[in-house]
This record gives sequence, structure tokens and C-alpha cells, in this order.
Amino acid sequence: MQETIVPATLLLVLDGLVPLHIARFASRPAERDLALAEAGDLADTMAGIADRLTAAGNFRNSAARRERGQVLTAMATCLALGAEQDSGITWGGGHWCTRPHDGCPHRQAA
Repeated sequence: MQETIVPATLLLVLDGLVPLHIARFASRPAERDLALAEAGDLADTMAGIADRLTAAGNFRNSAARRERGQVLTAMATCLALGAEQDSGITWGGGHWCTRPHDGCPHRQAA
């Protein structure tokens, strides 16, 4: 069994945010294209502070909470972009996809 170091609370938050970004990109393809163009900036945002999401108490002041919002938005955006792949994207124990595919953890056995 594969263990994950991603906190369950983070996956819960992403399970709420990623579908919102998927819907936003479906209704506004230009925003998806902009996010793709800014993918390096999104990666830099995540690399800079994402590790702080796993430690309690790291976001006690307003500036730190703003950073938390930025990294959660960057993560949700990247996962929403990945969800558009043919097989979706699986990360940290979560799976997001925009179309049915073989091996999808969300599909019910018929």
C-alpha cells in the first residue's frame, strides 16, 4: 500500500477547489490558456511555500494567510490543468479528471 504525506485536510480543500477551476476553464478557455502560459510562475509559487501547508500554525498572520491562498490557488489550477489529460491526474491520493477513462478511480464497475 502506498502511503501519502499529503494531509487529508489539504486533499479535502483541493477536492473543493479543483472542480471549480475545471469549470472555470471549461467556460473560459482563455483563462486556461493564460494559466498554461504562467505555469512556471505557478510552479515557483508552489515551490516557494507549499511545504508550509503541512505544518500547523504556519499561517497565523494575514500576510501568511494570503500566501496560503496563493499556493492553494496555484495547486488547484495546476491540478485542473492536469485533469484535462486523457487519463486525468492523480496526486497525493486524490484523482481529478474531465472525461471518462480506463482505470479511473471514480468509475463504478458495471
